[in-house]
Amino acid sequence: IMIKKWPEIIMYTRPLCSDCVRSKKFLENNQIPFKEINILENNSAKQEIKKINKGRESVPTIIINNNTVIIEPTDSDLMKAITKELNITEAQ
Repeated sequence: IMIKKWPEIIMYTRPLCSDCVRSKKFLENNQIPFKEINILENNSAKQEIKKINKGRESVPTIIINNNTVIIEPTDSDLMKAITKELNITEAQ
């Protein structure tokens, strides 16, 4: 698929999180750029995650285009969310 511009993806992670590793690998394998924020090194990010996840530090929490939030997604759910945001981006 020729993508003009991927949506902005921010992934909140922490070390030794197997779901985080899998989601990162999925994005990297598909050459989809993302910004990773380690919540153990960034207290304001940790607070943000707790706010999103009703007090829990669920990772990966992935925010796409500052709009779609997905928590601990499967690879196919992650791709669906990215595709949804791509369609919104391309429709603008």
